[in-house]
Amino acid sequence: MRLHFTDALSCYSEGIAVVTQADEDLEAILYSNRSGCYYEMGNYENAAADARKCSQLLMESMAMKIKAAHDRGEPGKDIKMPPLVWKNMYRLARSLHFGNAEDAEVHYPLHLIEKQLEESGEYGPMATKMREQLNYYLRMPSNNEKFEPSLLRASFQNPYVEYYNFGHDESESLLRRNEGSNAESILLDELDDEELSSLSFLFGGVGDGRHAFATLLDANHQYQSLSEMKQDKFRLHMTLNDISAQLLAKDVLVLVLSYELGGAADSAKLALTTADPFNIGMVIYYVTLGYAMPPYVHRKMVEHIKRWFTDSTFEDFQQTFPWLVISEDTWTGIITIMNAWVEPEAHYSPEFPSAMEVLPSYRPNGDDRVDNAMAGLSSMGAGNELIGDMKAKLDSAREQKRAQVAEAFKSMDLTRDMIEKAKYALGEDATEKEMRNFLVEIVLDQMLDGGPPRYVSPMDKLFLEQTKCLNPEAGPSDEMKEETSSFVIGKNGSSPARGSSKEEAIEAINKYKPHVGKNWVTNPVQIDPSYWYFSDGNRATDEFNPVKEFPQGFLTQDVISFMSEPPPDILSAKTDEEKEKVFKSNTLASNVIRYYWHVGRAVTNLLGKTVIEIALGSIVAFGDASSDREGKALPSKYHRITLSNIPDYTGMHSVFITVAPLLSLKSKSVTPCIQSNCLLNTGLWKSYDDYFFSTTALGYKEAEAVFRLRVADQEPCIWGTNVWEQVDDDDERVESLSLSHEELRTWLHRLFLMTVVPADRDVNSMLREEKASNINTFLLTLSHCVNLGMSAHFIASVLEDLLKKKTLVTKATLSNESPALYLDSKDVSKKRFALSAFHTELANQTAIFLQNSILGFRLLDTSVLPTQKASLYELELGGISPKYEQSWTYEYGSVSSAMSLGFMLQKTKVRGEYDISTAARNNNNNGNHMFMMMAMMQGGGMPGSQKKPSKLRRDLLSSGDEIGHVFSCMDWDLANQTASFWMCEDVFEKFSDYHFRLIRTDGWFCLPHGDAKLGDAKHIG
Repeated sequence: MRLHFTDALSCYSEGIAVVTQADEDLEAILYSNRSGCYYEMGNYENAAADARKCSQLLMESMAMKIKAAHDRGEPGKDIKMPPLVWKNMYRLARSLHFGNAEDAEVHYPLHLIEKQLEESGEYGPMATKMREQLNYYLRMPSNNEKFEPSLLRASFQNPYVEYYNFGHDESESLLRRNEGSNAESILLDELDDEELSSLSFLFGGVGDGRHAFATLLDANHQYQSLSEMKQDKFRLHMTLNDISAQLLAKDVLVLVLSYELGGAADSAKLALTTADPFNIGMVIYYVTLGYAMPPYVHRKMVEHIKRWFTDSTFEDFQQTFPWLVISEDTWTGIITIMNAWVEPEAHYSPEFPSAMEVLPSYRPNGDDRVDNAMAGLSSMGAGNELIGDMKAKLDSAREQKRAQVAEAFKSMDLTRDMIEKAKYALGEDATEKEMRNFLVEIVLDQMLDGGPPRYVSPMDKLFLEQTKCLNPEAGPSDEMKEETSSFVIGKNGSSPARGSSKEEAIEAINKYKPHVGKNWVTNPVQIDPSYWYFSDGNRATDEFNPVKEFPQGFLTQDVISFMSEPPPDILSAKTDEEKEKVFKSNTLASNVIRYYWHVGRAVTNLLGKTVIEIALGSIVAFGDASSDREGKALPSKYHRITLSNIPDYTGMHSVFITVAPLLSLKSKSVTPCIQSNCLLNTGLWKSYDDYFFSTTALGYKEAEAVFRLRVADQEPCIWGTNVWEQVDDDDERVESLSLSHEELRTWLHRLFLMTVVPADRDVNSMLREEKASNINTFLLTLSHCVNLGMSAHFIASVLEDLLKKKTLVTKATLSNESPALYLDSKDVSKKRFALSAFHTELANQTAIFLQNSILGFRLLDTSVLPTQKASLYELELGGISPKYEQSWTYEYGSVSSAMSLGFMLQKTKVRGEYDISTAARNNNNNGNHMFMMMAMMQGGGMPGSQKKPSKLRRDLLSSGDEIGHVFSCMDWDLANQTASFWMCEDVFEKFSDYHFRLIRTDGWFCLPHGDAKLGDAKHIG
């Protein structure tokens, strides 16, 4: 359709170029037609210009006709303004409005039309109605300054949807080219002055900070080689965002400790051989990686926290660490967490656990993780046939990798280092075949199990296996020497670097183990007090193995190249003595201290050049509030953004419409991009297109036109890192992929259907499927499309149609199975959907958006919208079972399942019919949750479970608002069991006597809680 408009524009322009001045009426018609084309294409500036020109030509023509009549002695009263004038004046007013002109400019042509009601015909009432629509919400008193549209459905778990102490992936610097991406590495020396002085990166879901630290190390490494002039120009802003105050508090503590460590020693070697910096390093070592720590380390940790945080003030902290930017709200959240770390007995409920209580749930031995996972499958009811099939698939995958690697080694010449490494492990008599097989196993270990052995100390591995704790290294610290005085290996206390001392090491560890259990202290930094309360003190099983995963996740080859004093590499050792020395100095503790010393030195070297901002909250809300940052000297645009696996929780859609606009404009040296991981949903989706479609209602290739983002990989994978690069507005591919009006309408209908009535799924399923979007997400999508230059008037017409008609007639398809690809069916005939149950919320939220000028247009029929201002209400429900509130073994569906909440207003409460069956049971108590979520399964639902369609969802679609009025936009306060929501006052009054019922919209059922009516809610703002 867009091509037809383009062709028509060309024809009308050619006609305008050749028409003679003597034929002004024809010229006016050509301008009118071209104005109409521009208008339909969303080019409102040109549409307005041509509408003005058309009206001007016709009025000049009429003036000439009147003059000619006067010259003939005729009054000319019968000469009327042509209807085309009024049509173009009306189009002019609409073009000015949708083109964001000032209201006074929009009202002027409407005023001219209304002055000539008799002549203007049908356009007179249309002008009056448009003027009333424009004025309606401007006249309305509003106290909605607090209104911020929540874009995600509430959850019982939010913000504790899931808590991770550690990341899952290898650290990557955002300055480097990501594998599979067309975005080149950012080389500081090649940037112009403007780019060099304004680099900005956003780390959403920053977690343990590995990507931020890698970027900081990379920036410092490149900075050292810049000329003095370029060093003076260099400026970097890094924003570290997370929804978990616990994780941000941990990152801030580690940054401050690293800065202190870097300032206490002039080299990494001194940090390892001098008592004071070594003690700081040991605090970082245990804080970041351990679940228990020696008492002296705990005392040191508390001293540091009190000194810099809990005994300090916000103002003092800012003066001491000007390179850390923290808002007062974020500071409050962090200090709340740190107060709990310092005095856990006063802030943890249930009681803070001892080390002996925590360690049983920690399984760092990765060798048994497959068996644990299979046991988890069995405990969830999976049959032996399924378990056997899963094992077979895992074995098959490994054998395929083995075959590929072995084939590669057949034709590979073994280097001297490879041969020495193999002979060192196998003995001098090892055959070439044995050596090649050994090297294959090493490669497989790194590919499938992680943890390059070249940076792993055998002593660390043994100590972790036997105690589930980190190996205590004495170093130059008198305190640690005293702590380890009873920990002696063999007669000379040597390290078990060679197999001959392994038995002695295990014997010594087992003698020391009772001391660990009795005296070591639980690391509070690894236990979120809010999550502890939510889970009723039940810890999820953690299989993080720091001995393997710190080298793999943090000490990547790129990161090591950024370090001025990298860890010693076993491959560089030639003699047995050298190898023994490397093993002793290459412990996990020493590598952690080396790593964070370099982080601290990077901060020191870049003082005045780099700012690290700490931002607490949802990345979606962060993106939506970006305009507030411009007045605070904070970047509102970023060159690159990394999101961890946030889209697994929020869906791609809400991320794209809020976070993608944060990307800065493309420059000659920097390709702006977003990267994220897809982890949890991998077991559900059959393809990347399926995964992407599940929340956006688009195929990923169509996203270029709608979101201005292009997936970098030609064949993106569900599993792993995905990079989305910014697409320029003038990119020819955007034009070719742009949606016609019919395609745009169908997509918006499909998106609306997916938003208000997502397919239900088995509530017992351990496999996640996030359908977190709500009506606010849909409305903000409309605004996003308008901001990208799509036809605002057409988008407004789609919304108005949804508001007016309670039965939707559309070509879009509604899926009743989950997960499913929401493609249009081959049958293009229109379908009918009874959506009256969702109509009240759409009208309510649209009115609120209009009151707060969020939509980007105001031309909607106000007769179908609420007429009074919106207010914030809060309703205390109470009576919610502790199983919903706290228990990990949530009886009515696993806590690790998505719990998307909404509420339904019912005139007559239907008891029991739509409640989840009390017979529904969760048998996941002993399961390996992460493995279940990541299991490569096609289709949804728990293995062996029988899917039962939701009666509530089915009845809402068939009987609509006779069943109830469904709302998706609300917030949930876990501690106080209160729901809060924005509602127009006339809507609140109309439904005040209706029963308020919490519902889950992932499984579509009502939740049991105390009786309440909407009118019981309190007005709070």
